[in-house]
Amino acid sequence: MRRFYPRTAAFAAAFMVTTGVASASAAGPSAADRWTFFWHGYAYLDSNRQGGDSGARVFESINHFMAGGDRPLGAWRMGLRGMFSLEPATVPLEGSPLLFQRGETYQGNLLIDRQHAHDLFVQLQIEFERPLPKGSRLLLSAALRGEPAVGPVAFPHRLSSSAIPMAPLSHHNLDSTHISDDVVTALWGTRFVTVDTSLFHGAEPDENRWDLDQGALDSYAGRITVNPGTGLSFQVSACRREEPEAIEAGNQTRQTASISWQKGLGSDGSFGVLAASGRNLLPEDQEEWGHIAEATVHFRSRHDVYGRIEQVDRDLYELTNKIQRPETVEPARTHVEELTLGYAYTLPLLREAKTSAGVAVAGYRFDERLDDVYGERPISLWVYLRFGFGSAAAMPGHEHHH
Repeated sequence: MRRFYPRTAAFAAAFMVTTGVASASAAGPSAADRWTFFWHGYAYLDSNRQGGDSGARVFESINHFMAGGDRPLGAWRMGLRGMFSLEPATVPLEGSPLLFQRGETYQGNLLIDRQHAHDLFVQLQIEFERPLPKGSRLLLSAALRGEPAVGPVAFPHRLSSSAIPMAPLSHHNLDSTHISDDVVTALWGTRFVTVDTSLFHGAEPDENRWDLDQGALDSYAGRITVNPGTGLSFQVSACRREEPEAIEAGNQTRQTASISWQKGLGSDGSFGVLAASGRNLLPEDQEEWGHIAEATVHFRSRHDVYGRIEQVDRDLYELTNKIQRPETVEPARTHVEELTLGYAYTLPLLREAKTSAGVAVAGYRFDERLDDVYGERPISLWVYLRFGFGSAAAMPGHEHHH
């Protein structure tokens, strides 16, 4: 397949979001020619204490910043989108400690019990949208770095996880593709259903979190989303990725399904819940499942209560030895269950940012053959401040799908 790099569009997005987000609109000869801008983000300052014999302790910052602009362009709307993270500088190089997490690499080794940092460039995208007859719409986008049409809304952007400070263990079964290179997407939708499909470069980001990792459009994805109303949303999706893993040979197919529900609670509250399952089809006829249910309730302007429960497949050799399973070793799958509960209270601390102080605790259930590696009952604890800012700072979270 011929290579396609949407560099011009993406660098235009990067230029716009770094030079134009400070104003609400840019002056023009008429209202029809004006840009409208938005920007928002969040940052956690947290003490992360992972318990048990495989745990670690660190002080870190998990953070995201998004900015964008829109303007009319004839019958179309043109949008520029940029999303960034400083986690390459605020999270340990070997990743944030997170028991039983698995995915990507550091110094050529598989990350186990660590969540990798997000890249500096999370999204650099241009999009064009226009209305069609009978209430439908068409959206076309090209991204130097973006999200192909697979999975539920990624965890940093969904309401159900908006107050939860850590990534889900099922991240690499559901939504790890939210940082992909060279993504071209077409979407058709109505108020009730959308169908989108993407071509993209299938490799995961490399260990250099400060750069881009362009390549051929060698992978593809498709998704159907149904929105019956009252805040409900269902999606099913799948993608085929060409050689996604740096140290794991072979292609990968990912299949996901999810249901989410969002509801306002008066003028000062909200409720978000998600249930999802994802399956990776791997070489050697291996299947790797991840299941998740999570919810966040924001009420009385100041309180966030949240929980997450998961079950994920893991390899016993990898959890025991903390390295990639060699091809000479037969796979031995096991399940890990995790439960996280937490609470955050909004503080009247800064006018410029919504500030919350919170605590989260996680417990695990796993194969007794891992007791000597993890301890019998490891407990993880996060104590943190969360800062939300920008044009959507008052919102506890935002959904990022088109």
